[in-house]
Order: sequence, then C-alpha cells, then structure tokens
Amino acid sequence: MSQLLSFLARLVDCLAGETLYHLLPRAQRWKDIQTGWTESSSKAAPIIMWTLGSLLVGLLIFAIINARREAAKTRERERVYFERKSAEKELSKKHIKLLSDAIKITGISHPYRVLYSFDVFHHLVESYHKKVELTEHEHNYFRQMVDEIKETLGFIKIEEAVQLQSTEEIRKGQEVKITLKKGDQPYKYSSQVKNNNHNHIVLDASKLDLDLKLVTMQTPIEIDFYRESDAGYNFTTTLSQPPVAGEGLIYLKHPKKLSRVQTRNFSRMEVFFKFGFYHLPKDKFNPIEVDNNLESCNILPVFVASTVDISGGGIAFNTRKRVNKGDYLYLNFQMLSDQHWEPVLAEIVWTGKDRGKEKDINLVQAKFYHITDTTQETLMKFIYQIQRKAARRLKFAPKR
Repeated sequence: MSQLLSFLARLVDCLAGETLYHLLPRAQRWKDIQTGWTESSSKAAPIIMWTLGSLLVGLLIFAIINARREAAKTRERERVYFERKSAEKELSKKHIKLLSDAIKITGISHPYRVLYSFDVFHHLVESYHKKVELTEHEHNYFRQMVDEIKETLGFIKIEEAVQLQSTEEIRKGQEVKITLKKGDQPYKYSSQVKNNNHNHIVLDASKLDLDLKLVTMQTPIEIDFYRESDAGYNFTTTLSQPPVAGEGLIYLKHPKKLSRVQTRNFSRMEVFFKFGFYHLPKDKFNPIEVDNNLESCNILPVFVASTVDISGGGIAFNTRKRVNKGDYLYLNFQMLSDQHWEPVLAEIVWTGKDRGKEKDINLVQAKFYHITDTTQETLMKFIYQIQRKAARRLKFAPKR
C-alpha cells in the first residue's frame, strides 16, 4: 500500500513538472505578445492621429473647394440670368459689358436687381466709380454710358421725378443761402424764394446787411439750398436787373447749370407703406440705454406712420404723433416682412409739416442708429421687394 502511494506521488510530481514545463513558455510568450502590442500601440498612436488629422484637413479642403465651386456656379447662373434680362431690356453689348465689369468689381449679389431698381443701380454706379481710377476722358465716357443706360431702363423718368432739372423748378417759399464776396471775404445770408418764373428768380433781400450798391450786374452770386427728400443744390448766377432801394428784393438770372450735391450714402426712393413705431423721448433715454432696453420699449404704445421715402441710411415718414428732433424711434416693419421681427433703431434729425397734408400730419426725417451691415442689407432687400411690387402694379417691370 505504501509502495502504491509512493508511485502515485512520483506520478503527480512528474505530471505537474511536465505541465509547468509546457505552461511557462506559453505564459512567457503571452507576456511577450502583450508587451509587443503595447509597444506597437504607442508607436502607432502618432500615425493614427496624423491620419485622422490629414483626413479632417482633407475634408475641410474639400468643403472649401466645393463651397467655392458652388459659389462660382451661382455667380455664373446669376451672370447668365443678368445678361438675358439685360438683352430683354434692350441694352447694347457695350452697356452690358460696363454693368458686368461694375458688378464683378463691386461684388454685388443678385445683379439682375440693377435692371429694376434705380436705388440699386445708383449704388452700383457710385461704388464702381469709387473703386476704379478713371482719366478725365474715361470719366466722361463712363458718365455718358451711365446716362444712356438710365435712359434705356427708364430710370431718367424716376430721377426727374425726384430731383430738379433747372432753377425754374424751385418752388416759392424755398429757403436758400446767399453767398456774396467782397474781395476774398465771403458773406452768407439766409433768404427765401419770393417768386420764380421763366424771366428770373426773386429772393428776399431783407437780411442782406451788405450795401447792395456794391453788387454790380456782373457780381457772381452763389446760391445753396436743400430740398427735403432729395439732396442739396448749388448754382452761381448774377442779377437780372438792378436792385430797387427799399424794396427788399433781388432778381436773379436762371443759370445754365444747376449742381446737385448728394449728401447721403444711399439714394432715397419714394416707397409708400404703413408701419408702426415706438417713441422714445430724448430726455428719458440716452443712446446706451436705448441700445440695451429693447424689451422695455416693447411695452410702450405703438404709433402708426406712412413712409414718404426710405434708403439704407434713413427714412422720412408722415405721422400724427408729435415727436422732436433728437428723439429715438424703434421702427417696426414686422407687419410687412417676417425678416424684420426686431425693430430698427432710428434717431430723428428733422421734423416739420408736409405741404399739402392735413395740419395735424407731421413730416419726420430719421437716420438709422448703429445699424449693422447685415440689418442694412436685409433692409435694402426689403425696400427692393416693395419697389418690385409697386413696379408690377404699374406694369413697370414684367412678372416672372
């Protein structure tokens, strides 16, 4: 029995030894594999990161190239559409080339708008003229081409309806500034048009403290005046007849040239629609408070107004609400366009009465205050949409 137990013990020891003999190398090999994998992983990490980074950069480059490609396709489609519409408007090839060059240099979007909106056309021409250097000959040719394009597109009629073409169109009662020179010293006086006919312009001379006997028939007299909803004007002329002592009037010749001085960055267009506004008196709000208190303004009463004209820089409108110069307004165009859910802040620069309107109707002119480029662009698109609707009603532009 003891011999059997001894044999079994030796057998177990042998088997255990053989098993460990076989297991130890395998355990060592597994350890080596794990160590190798760890070392391989640490070496592969930079490669993986570099691969992922390259992939992201490649995707970004592809997105940029694709976006530029799509933008180029869009510009090409807009160019083709613009040229087709230009041909329908009967513009010549040289006119189309001039407008195409101006559109390319200024980068204006939706160039077909140039053909239907005088305001957009004027903005394009002025922007192009500022960005290119023209000789005197090129400048004259450019202006001639612009006049021809305006004539073809029908913008001359719109322009004539807005601005004065001669001094004979100056209305009685127009406030003017008279400048007389005594040597090199200029003297300025306020005056008013008392009468205007085809023979002469009659101005009030009651405020002229200069001895009129020194003013001869050849003395240059410079006249400046500002016309609401239009621009400033200037002309130089001479007396049409000698002044009469004690009459308090001077008679001026109609000059051959009347200069128009556009003082705004945007031409104002006569666009008519109704809108609402909040009134913020200047004694209760300052600009900082106005910018940060839109929510409190929403609880103020809303007043109704109707536009006289509007541009990307300001607005003129009629309203029964009495307001003062320096007050602030929040103009609410939401009733006309969902794009204008947030009111536009404006500052009143002038108030008065609109001739031909009821006595309780006030004419207000306001400039947009701290307006962003995005809001201004949206507003100009909004004005353009209204212009197109009005043009369609008048059959000024074809329906598309």
